[in-house]
Amino acid sequence: MLLERSAGEPEGFRAYFSGREPRDEEILGILAVNTMTSGEFHMGDSFPTPLEALAALSGSSRAEICKQFRRELKTCLRELTAV
Repeated sequence: MLLERSAGEPEGFRAYFSGREPRDEEILGILAVNTMTSGEFHMGDSFPTPLEALAALSGSSRAEICKQFRRELKTCLRELTAV
C-alpha cells in the first residue's frame, strides 16, 4: 500500500527513484518510518523501534525484504507509466 500510494504522488517514490534503484539502507529506512507512522507498531513489543526490529533480522532476511520492495516498486512504477 505504501508503494502504490507514494508512487502516484508527484514528489513520491516515482520522482525520487526514477532512473535509479533504492539502496538497502533507503528501503529499510522507508519501512521503519512507515511502520512508525502507520500506528501498527506497538512500542511495548519485542523491540523499542521498527528500525531496531529490522536491524535484528538476519542479513539474508533483510536482503529478501529489500529485493521484494524493489520488485514491488518496479511493478508500481511500470503500471503508472502504462496509464
